[in-house]
Formats: sequence, structure tokens, C-alpha cells
Amino acid sequence: MNNQFGNLLKKLITEKGTKEKIISQKLGYDPTYLSKWISGKNLPSQKSIDSICEKLSGILSEGTDTDEIKINLKNAYYSDLGFSKMESNMSKSISVITSDSDVTDLIVEVLQQLEYSGIRNITINTTLNLFQRFEYHIEDVITKLHKMNLESLKINMCASFDGYPYDPLIFCNNFISLISGNYFIDFNIYKQKEEIPHILVINDAVAMNVVSLENVVFLCYYSFNEKYIQSISSSYNLIVRHMEKILSYAMPISLRKTNVQMNQFIQDNQSILFSESPAVFIPKNVICDLIENNELNIKGEEWNEHVDYLEQVSNIFDKYTRYCNIKILVYESLLSHYINTGRIEIGGKKHVFTKNQVKEHILNICSCMRENENIEFYSISDTIDFNRFCCETPSVFLTPASIAVGNTNIYTDETSYNFYYSTEKSIIKIFERYVDSIIEKSSCVKLSADRLATYIE
Repeated sequence: MNNQFGNLLKKLITEKGTKEKIISQKLGYDPTYLSKWISGKNLPSQKSIDSICEKLSGILSEGTDTDEIKINLKNAYYSDLGFSKMESNMSKSISVITSDSDVTDLIVEVLQQLEYSGIRNITINTTLNLFQRFEYHIEDVITKLHKMNLESLKINMCASFDGYPYDPLIFCNNFISLISGNYFIDFNIYKQKEEIPHILVINDAVAMNVVSLENVVFLCYYSFNEKYIQSISSSYNLIVRHMEKILSYAMPISLRKTNVQMNQFIQDNQSILFSESPAVFIPKNVICDLIENNELNIKGEEWNEHVDYLEQVSNIFDKYTRYCNIKILVYESLLSHYINTGRIEIGGKKHVFTKNQVKEHILNICSCMRENENIEFYSISDTIDFNRFCCETPSVFLTPASIAVGNTNIYTDETSYNFYYSTEKSIIKIFERYVDSIIEKSSCVKLSADRLATYIE
């Protein structure tokens, strides 16, 4: 056992300058119980842990840190409890569980122990479609990952999307939720083949093998045994070696240098779901001002590349995009925030427009809408608190030929790095249905050019 609970309790008693006997009397427990908790021989009952931590925090507090002590004691307790469960499984060469929810509980438990061990880099390699297999439980895993204070997360997953059997909201919401963390996330999907075994490995901590028989019997064999993990990991590497990657992490600069971003703005039938300022239809004179003033204070080759990008995208807006069929979806609070602050990201660089530049931008969008009835602008109602906002919903750029999803963190000073790209038709179709489902909701309102113009009046 890790004995985090016992060590923390001993530390608090020492800092208080008191004795175990006095603490046990105030707590109402026999001194031998307290002694065993401190030594790590036993843990308190799970049924009683809330009241025990409540009492201990009151006894050991200096008056201002009661809640902190209570939370730390409970976290230490559940760490030890989870580790003791894992220890019992570690003594077995292999164990089995029989439900999806138990598998996700096990994954969360393993992640919890890795966190307590100070691990801040997680790798998950799996031939499973996590969003499909654990569709109603994967949110618990994603939530746990986002709470771990990670430096990086790498997920390699296999999936097939042809004839997708459930609502695209499930896949898209889970995918967007997964990649919205404020740490580096390298997420890749390989095209799944029916004959491959369903395996999953987390770091070098646990390996799993899922068996389903005609969607009736579900078994998951798992082990913490080092040789078993190495065997499953080797199998995974052999399986994916020749598989097609259908969605992958992409550096924003690589998308620009390969003209992928430019090509997206040229495509007809675009859909753009913005969780940031709408960086489209920016007037040429505003682009010229950005180049002339260089408020970013960038120099050298980096600035030359950005100028080249600004000039190209400005020409594309005028020559191509304004004549396309395009749907622009923007959260209402984000649109208002842009109008009030002028913060906008263009080509991976964060600019701040003046009030006049913002006005010219919005009016140019309105002008394009009046000239082209196939440009549609939608406002999505929401209640985002911008004091805590951290781009929880990445932006989606969808064309008939590609899908790009990016987390720009436009409202923070953090670096933007989570971008994902695919030309896989089945994934594009899922996101098409996803965008359509958002438009159909009562919370999504189509704005006329005149109505949009009122935002800057």
C-alpha cells in the first residue's frame, strides 16, 4: 500500500504538536485503530471515511485550513484504497470483468494511481473505438484525464465509421471534449479492420483484451503483469504498423505551409463552427493595417511567413470565399466578446483588432451575406463565463474534402497546439450531421445581415 493516508495523518499530528492518544480520544476511536491507520496496516471503513475526515480536519486544523485538510485526507484515503484494490489484482496473472462500465471504472482507477505516482505523460494505445465501445461511459475517462494536470496525452485508437450506428453527437461531442484539454494532446485514429483483436494498453501500467460474442457476451481480460503488458503492446505495434491513419494531429504551421488552410477557404459548401472570433471575410484594408503596424512585434522569417499568409488569405476571401456556399456558426457570447475586445486568431497568430477594425470586419461579413444568399450566419446561445473560459469547445472547419478541428485558446495567453485533420469521407459525414444537428436546435438562430449589423451599433 502507498500509505498516503497514514503518512499524511502522522504529519498533521506532528505539526499539531499533539499525541496519537489525544487524537484518538477526541475522534472517539480506540488508539489501536489510529495506530494501524498511521502505519498503513489498515484503512478506515469506506462508509465512515467522510465523518472521520470531517472530525480529523476539525481536530487538526489551525482554524483556516479545515476544508483543505479534509480534502487532502480524503484524496489520500481513496488513493490508498484504489492502490490496495490494484495490489490484489497485481497478485493475479490475469483478471476478468464483464461490463463496459466496469472497464471504464478500471481505466479511471489506473489513471488515478498514475496521477498519485506523479505521472504527467499518458499514452493509450488501443484497437478499440473508445467512443463507440464505451459511448455512455467514456465521459468519465475524459473528465479524469482533464483533471490530472497532464503535460501530454497520446491516444492511438482504431475505428471504423462506415454505417455508424449511433447519433453523431456522441462521437463528435466526445472527440471535441477529449481534445479540448489545455495540454498537448496527440490524438490519432487508424482505420479499423474487423479481424483485429480488441486490446488496450495504458503506459506500462495495464493491458486489456476485450472479447464480445455477437453483442451478447462481454468479457475484458486485464493484467498488471509486466510480461502480459509487453506482449499486448508488441501485438498492438504489429497491428497498426500497416494500418491507414484517417485522423491525425497536425501542427498548424504544417497546414499553412502545405496550403491546406488556403484550400479550405477555396472549397464550396463550407461549414465553420467557431468557438473563437470568426476569422473569415476580414477586409483587405484591415489586413493591410495589420501588416503595416505589426502589433505582434514579430520579426524575421516568422513575420515574413505570416505576412505571406495574411496576403494570401485576404485574396482568397475576395476572390473565392465570398462566392461560396458557407455556413458560419458562432457562439453568441463569443461574438459579443470579440466585438468588445477585438481578440482574434489568424493563421495561428493572436491579433487584437481596434474597435474600428472589428466594425469593418462585421460590416464586411454583412456585405458578403447581402451579395450572396448562400452565406448563412448562425448565432448559438450559451452562458459562458469568460473569467473561467479556456476554449472548452474547439473550432470545427468542415468542407466536402476535409475536416479540421483546432483548440486555439484565443482568450488565454497559452500556446495553441491541439489541431487535428482528416480527409476520411466517413468522418466528414459524421461532422456534417453534427453541424446540421446544431443548426436544427432551437438554441441556434439564423441571423440576417441586418440583424448581425446590430451587434456593432
